[in-house]
Amino acid sequence: MILRFSGIMLRLVNYERTVQVEADTLGAALEQLESRHPQLRHVLRDANGQIRRTHQLFLNGERVAAPDLGMPLEDSDEVEFLTAIAGG
Repeated sequence: MILRFSGIMLRLVNYERTVQVEADTLGAALEQLESRHPQLRHVLRDANGQIRRTHQLFLNGERVAAPDLGMPLEDSDEVEFLTAIAGG
């Protein structure tokens, strides 16, 4: 599957817009990603290991309101992370 990043998240994945991983679930995909880019875990996840609410997750172009780390994924899936930006 492909994981996509943009904006401020790019610096945490060495400016790779797309990262390819092989995993059966969202949690397994994140573990692979975090093993390559350990600094990402502290930004992407909260103290309980869940995805922080400041990050929006899209699966194949559709927003996932409450991402579950056990969510099954296919090889053909694309997961995109967008970070909300605060300010006025």
